[in-house]
Amino acid sequence: MHPKNFHESAARPAGSCANPHMTSPSPPPSHFAPGPSGRPTTVRAHEQDIYVARLGALRAQMPSSLTGSVIAALLIVGVLREAFPLRDLLIWFGAFASTIAWRAVEYTRDVGLPRGRARRTGRIDLQRIDMGALRRWEQRQCAAAFVTGLVWGIPYAMWLYQAPLAYQMFIITALIILGTIAIQAYSIHLPLLMLFHVPFYVPIIIVMVMLGGSISVTLAAGIATYLVFGILFAYLISRVQIDSLRLRFENDELVARLAVERDAAERSNLAKSQFLAAASHDLRQPVHALGLYLDVLRQQPLVGRSRELVDAIGRATTAMGQLFNGLLNISRLDAGVIRPQPIALLLAPVIEQLALEYTPQADAKGLALRVHRPRGAAAQAVRSDPVLLERILRNLIDNAIRHTEAGGVLVGWRRRGGAVRIEVWDTGVGIAEADHDKIFLEFHQVGNPERDRAKGLGLGLAIVRRTADLLRHPMGLRSAQGRGSVFALTVPAADIADVRPAPDATDGGADPASTDGADPARRPLVCVIDDDIENLQGMCALLEAWGYRAAGGASGERIVEAAVQAGCKPVLIVSDFRLRDNETGIAAAERLHEEFADDAIPVILVSGDTDPQRIVQASARGWPLLHKPVNPPLLRRAVEQALRPTEPPGR
Repeated sequence: MHPKNFHESAARPAGSCANPHMTSPSPPPSHFAPGPSGRPTTVRAHEQDIYVARLGALRAQMPSSLTGSVIAALLIVGVLREAFPLRDLLIWFGAFASTIAWRAVEYTRDVGLPRGRARRTGRIDLQRIDMGALRRWEQRQCAAAFVTGLVWGIPYAMWLYQAPLAYQMFIITALIILGTIAIQAYSIHLPLLMLFHVPFYVPIIIVMVMLGGSISVTLAAGIATYLVFGILFAYLISRVQIDSLRLRFENDELVARLAVERDAAERSNLAKSQFLAAASHDLRQPVHALGLYLDVLRQQPLVGRSRELVDAIGRATTAMGQLFNGLLNISRLDAGVIRPQPIALLLAPVIEQLALEYTPQADAKGLALRVHRPRGAAAQAVRSDPVLLERILRNLIDNAIRHTEAGGVLVGWRRRGGAVRIEVWDTGVGIAEADHDKIFLEFHQVGNPERDRAKGLGLGLAIVRRTADLLRHPMGLRSAQGRGSVFALTVPAADIADVRPAPDATDGGADPASTDGADPARRPLVCVIDDDIENLQGMCALLEAWGYRAAGGASGERIVEAAVQAGCKPVLIVSDFRLRDNETGIAAAERLHEEFADDAIPVILVSGDTDPQRIVQASARGWPLLHKPVNPPLLRRAVEQALRPTEPPGR
């Protein structure tokens, strides 16, 4: 319902004090008219809220209005005692005091109206309010206002008729001041104001006309005009106050609905995340086992056709692994476990290395991949995390090549003040302006409704945006459909003197192949913990193919038994993160540490769970964390890195 129609359509309760010729809002019946769903309509509910809030505001005004009335009455007695008998003035003051006492008693009645903070914040408990008692309280207030108007108006008219001219001016001035104060106090309830104003002013207007003379008649007309316009002004104030109350309650309702919708969305998002994490974990298990067995199979002598089939299976497994790894990168960024470690580094070697890596991919599509080296490019240093910066550029170059069918891709950079702007240009299909923000969403791809895997998975640019935000490197995009796109990354510039040479990456670990001919019992022991039998057997088979001895178990208790039976201390522990009976790989690895009294035994955690909270728990330990399906070469490098001897302190 529109606010302007409120006065005309509000229901008026039986016994309301409103004038039948006025259109003042009144409370609805205690039972609301049902809406389409059989429940009370929102508008009806707001009408009752507004009604209660209006009476609450009226009640809140009573202490100040009563106090002001008493002060005004005392001043009038003090001024008029020189013109009229004091006894008559005291009789009038006694009658006036009786009305004040009546209204004071009504003020103290508890009819459920909100007080204090509840009134200021608009919190109304309709269940606590007896609407029948509240309507009766309203009627008594209206009656008290009418009686008070008579107590003021009739004596005022008599004094005005008898008083000298100077006192008449005082009486008229006081009359206007009191009427103005009443408008401010009672405009929230227009019927009550009318019941006070009419008996207050009409007797005086009649007396002024009876006095005769142009001055008196003119004053009577002026007072009548003031009465009319005062009521109209009070009406406008009342409309504004009621509309304000309506908007407040509607806003409160909207806020409450938004809170409910937000909570529902958060619960839905949490349920979705939990489902995806569980589904991802369960899907990763067989894919991980497939990759392990496939790598073992590759090391077997195979005929030509069998080798082709194994390679085809490997490509399919790699594609699944890319999807899982993309989801993993999103989860790690959302979990907040990635902490940038910015350093000063030369930009040219990073881009040139990426160009070398992606040139074969560009050549396969007949594209030219070029690097634009501005003057002094070799000495251009930037400050960023080298791993995360390379990930961003790698995704941008890969994305440009995938979505370009003819022409080429250009990578360049230029200095702009205290920053370096890196740009990746392509001559692809371009991106419509409406899709500029959408392409950074997960799985959103422009021009790939058939979900062709050759065009990517729709995760690269989502990872780019999240990583750039993490590094606080602004991203920019310019594109024209049919002509190509330009992705720009702005990186802080660094001083060339701050660049440190990369450490010499020498492999100090043992070569597992050198143990191939050794006695199996003398090979280094690796303990494998996994509650999935296929993953456990596949990991053990792969480690044995690399020249290690493997002991497996599905829990901390089982792996301790297997390690003790092997008769030697393990050199490495490879454990799944989430085991059965709520046990974790961390707890299982610690049991082995306790069994052999050696906390220095390195541990590699393997997990198929991408739940951000799970990632946070795992990363807090500081052990390497690999995610299923693990690429066997990556796993082998992680094993060799874990077994590499550490330098003694102080070296």
